[in-house]
Amino acid sequence: MEPSLTALVVGGGIAGLSSAIALTRCEVLEKGNPREGASIAFSGRAANALVDLGIYDLVHSAGTPFPYDSQVATMRDAAGNILSRGPSRPTWPDAKEAVGIYRPTFIDIMMKVAVDLGVQIHIGTTFEKIQNSTSGVTVQLSTGEQRSYDFLVGADGINSATRKNIFPSSPDPQYSGQLSIRWMAPGPQVQPESWYQSSLGRLGFYYLPDGYVYVPSVFDQPEKKRLTKEEIYHLFRDLLDSMTAPAIEELRQRLHPDSDLIARPFRWILLSAPWYDNRSILIGDAAHATTAHMGMGGGMALEDSVVLAQCIRDAPTVDEAFKAFVERRYERVKTVVNTSVELSNLEQRDAPPAEKMGLLGAAFAALSSPY
Repeated sequence: MEPSLTALVVGGGIAGLSSAIALTRCEVLEKGNPREGASIAFSGRAANALVDLGIYDLVHSAGTPFPYDSQVATMRDAAGNILSRGPSRPTWPDAKEAVGIYRPTFIDIMMKVAVDLGVQIHIGTTFEKIQNSTSGVTVQLSTGEQRSYDFLVGADGINSATRKNIFPSSPDPQYSGQLSIRWMAPGPQVQPESWYQSSLGRLGFYYLPDGYVYVPSVFDQPEKKRLTKEEIYHLFRDLLDSMTAPAIEELRQRLHPDSDLIARPFRWILLSAPWYDNRSILIGDAAHATTAHMGMGGGMALEDSVVLAQCIRDAPTVDEAFKAFVERRYERVKTVVNTSVELSNLEQRDAPPAEKMGLLGAAFAALSSPY
């Protein structure tokens, strides 16, 4: 396709910035603060997507690499005894080492790369109205300006306003019955890096070069409800108190009532195909948000960006590019969403570790194929 096509990307997070890097001839709208969050990890083919985007070395040097024999996915009981080891992950000749990185650091890297490529990023700006046609899109911005583009990419997350604009009757995200609390614990590395569980929930951790230990945790919460800061602290503290493993005792010493804990309900959505209408298309969490049970949500967004740019490059028309993109992506992200939701269900039913590891291993094997 003609390389001079222009695009507007709505959303300046992982999906938005990675698509901007892949497309280059675009502008990005981000209404909030894209640097919020804790840590994110990229493994499997998602690490190769970092290579395709030209940022793997930058991310690898700024983050925490995970060797292929890493025990981060090992599950231990409250005392630290090993219950099960994570599934073996398939590899391939050009496989890259997995890496975890502080999300604000990752956003900074992508933002700098995008700007260096000539991408215009408008922070604090969103759209008021989208006129979507077979020949392009005209967008009324929150600044009052009106601009036209050849196509629009909705990359504005699970609560996507773009999704509601393009598909007004689309379903809302579904609650999984679980809650996540994440904590960037200040201080040196703690060993062994692993997952630990008690009757109250589970948590895991790994060290980041920014001087923090990233600690995500998962709790069953049948009914979705908003918790106060005090309730979040007590829930998380009680989980730490329910474990006697030395590593957890070390982390407990770093927790204080004013610690910055990020609590989020696990929600998901898998929009039916196609994810586009006329010249507007959805990618990332706007189209297929997932729970964190596979740790692949951000990775799927990176793959989306690479594949979308490839389809735009190779197809003769935008419509054919969008069609090819959805055909390449739908079954792959469906595997991630459905497996993650089923893993959440199995956890809530207290299923045997072997059943969960079998499901997870089968999904990783399917995702080892090229995107």
